Amino acid sequence: MATVTASAPRPALPGILRHRAALKLLLLALAAAVLVPLANAHWSSGSWPHALTVDLSGPLGRANDWIIDNRDSSPLFLYFFGYISNAVVLSVRAVYLVLLAAGWAGVTAFGALVAWRVAGVRLAVGTGVAFLVCGLLGMWVPTMQTLALMVVAVLTSVVVGALLGLAGGLSERTDRALRPVLDTMQVLPAFAYLLPVVLVFGIGVPAAVLATVVYAAPPMARLTALGLRDADPEVLEAVESLGATGRQRLLTARLPLARKHLLLGLNQTIMMALSMAVIASVIGAGGLGDRVYQALASVDVGAALAAGIPIVLLAVVLDRVTAAAGEQTDASAGDPGSNLRPWLYALGATVAVAVVARLSDALDWPSGWTLGIAEPVNQVVDWMTAHLYPASPTSVAPPTGPATSPPGSWTPYATVCNGCRGGRCC
Repeated sequence: MATVTASAPRPALPGILRHRAALKLLLLALAAAVLVPLANAHWSSGSWPHALTVDLSGPLGRANDWIIDNRDSSPLFLYFFGYISNAVVLSVRAVYLVLLAAGWAGVTAFGALVAWRVAGVRLAVGTGVAFLVCGLLGMWVPTMQTLALMVVAVLTSVVVGALLGLAGGLSERTDRALRPVLDTMQVLPAFAYLLPVVLVFGIGVPAAVLATVVYAAPPMARLTALGLRDADPEVLEAVESLGATGRQRLLTARLPLARKHLLLGLNQTIMMALSMAVIASVIGAGGLGDRVYQALASVDVGAALAAGIPIVLLAVVLDRVTAAAGEQTDASAGDPGSNLRPWLYALGATVAVAVVARLSDALDWPSGWTLGIAEPVNQVVDWMTAHLYPASPTSVAPPTGPATSPPGSWTPYATVCNGCRGGRCC
């Protein structure tokens, strides 16, 4: 006759230890209670133990020497990085030539028509005025250079970010793996990765574009993954019940539902890319950022302001246009032909304006239509330096003897002459 023996009940854990987080904290506290006294007994000094210091200068120095020695001969540079560099240069040059071929009238008309199609008449007028102000400040050519570089950098950032976001949105494991990488790309100071990019690609447009991509791609990746994960489960279930494959569910349901997140990611990518315009000028980006950098190097506040205003205007216009495009996601349903027809009209009007400008030999911004604000701004700065700083009750009295500041330093009491503003030492 078989007997049934009941197993002894296991002792129940205290209530607070039933939570996994509390159990982990308890284990960490026990490990710290054991390891901290041992470490204090072995390394009794208050400073960081030298034996636990990892010196990376040697390996990094050897990698630097190898790159310099093999940049012109290694297949990695000749057939990979070299092709990437050439593709970036050709892309930026192609966009720049298209902008120059359209002329100032064509670019202004195209920007205003796109803003009118997306957001209405008020934003169209504001966009047109913004482009005209860039020309009035004498910054039309640098503005087109910056715009060409930003077009290529933003498109590359959107493609890279969308692919990373697609991988993270479809796989939770991939998302966890990408999260620290994206955090590093966003938190790492821009100047920290300028040197490695320059070391590989040299000073010029390719290094500037790729540094901008590293800084601007993470927002697109994060928002793409967020949009894919936040898709309406009922809609996905309905699409799956109709027998759609995984690819069909992605293209017909998940991506359309994530459109608002994608446009928000585009908006943030544009803002991040424009914020790199001045920093990227250090490694050869050119355009408006280079004008600002050169003006600040020669303490020319007026020239820096004249070049900084177009950057702000570009940022505001692109921000408003992309934000308005994101708000129209719910009203985009309907006949595709009716949605495409206004864009064709806008493109046709732009081509017509560009052709008229070319026939009338008016592609370049007229030299007589410029308003120089650098000299008046510098006069105001000189007046403020001469009258406001000594009268300030919180400032130190200006020195009466000869200047003893080291070369390259700047003091608010010093008056900068026109020769220094022009880049020459007086």
